[in-house]
Amino acid sequence: MHRIMPEKIITGASYCTSGGLICSGLSGAYDWFHGLDWNFIAIVSGVMFGAATYFTGLYFQRRMQKSYDASLSKYEEALKAGIITAPPSPPKEK
Repeated sequence: MHRIMPEKIITGASYCTSGGLICSGLSGAYDWFHGLDWNFIAIVSGVMFGAATYFTGLYFQRRMQKSYDASLSKYEEALKAGIITAPPSPPKEK
């Protein structure tokens, strides 16, 4: 029996709606697009994509650091409680 996945249906509907709006908007806006400076659009979109990429990376690095800190504190708590033992230290050189 197949399970219906609503998130896939909603995603497909969203893409279809977006594509339809883009196609209908582009067909009536040829004159508006004809007068645009495409070099300026490329510069602005490049800056926007660069900023979006930077902030996305910053968000995920911060999230990863929070996860690492939480797991480290749980490890230290378990170590103090005696649930786990510390790994052996490397031998000292003579």
